[in-house]
Amino acid sequence: MDKTYRKTYHIYTYEVDHRGKALPLSLLNYLQDAAGDHAAFLGFSIHDLLKKGMTWILSRYHVRFFRYPGLGENLSVATWPSGKQGPFALRDFEMADAGGGLVAAATSSWILWNVRTKQPARLEDNLPDGATVDRRALPDAFPSLPAVSTADREARFRVEMQDIDFNNHVNHAVYIRWALETPPEDVLRTARPNDIEAAYKGEAFYDDDVVSRAQTVEGGPGPAFLHDIRRAATGVELARLRTAWAYD
Repeated sequence: MDKTYRKTYHIYTYEVDHRGKALPLSLLNYLQDAAGDHAAFLGFSIHDLLKKGMTWILSRYHVRFFRYPGLGENLSVATWPSGKQGPFALRDFEMADAGGGLVAAATSSWILWNVRTKQPARLEDNLPDGATVDRRALPDAFPSLPAVSTADREARFRVEMQDIDFNNHVNHAVYIRWALETPPEDVLRTARPNDIEAAYKGEAFYDDDVVSRAQTVEGGPGPAFLHDIRRAATGVELARLRTAWAYD
């Protein structure tokens, strides 16, 4: 039995930027959708787990874009559970264009969370055996990401209802969208992120005010930044990110 799940997507006008290329958030949503479908097929979607008092919480995410496809293109997403790392379940992804060219690769680390005890649940006791594929699309041991020491720029956001997911907190892709709004305008207009790493550390809820901060760093051919997302009222860190960008 093929343990890899595949789903196709078409890029529509509302999913592209001012240059006609797919928005990072659009591509991230494709990955999220395919992962949700596959988990449902395997019997451990968020809906399935909530009935048992559990849910999935994303801990780490690393996405690498090799190119940004344009309006009207068709894409295929492949995803599979790729193993375990201590108490974390790993899931990997590959996105390809109609010609089979690799568009993106990603890996993610998830914790199975008991919503009653507010503690991690044992993977061995709750997930089916034999569903994993021993292959990583993007090898990553998920070391700690560096903290922002001195922010160059910041933006403020209020959590809207559209930002909330099935767990009643801000969806993981929204934190990435907030981070990607903080580089300077010339970077936003002429470059795109080709590498995004995210570590999730807390929860934001409806009507919260959050601050997205960025620090410019050296170390690549294009712009690069460290980011953090914090609750505005308390300064509590909700997410930490690192992004690298490439000019068109």
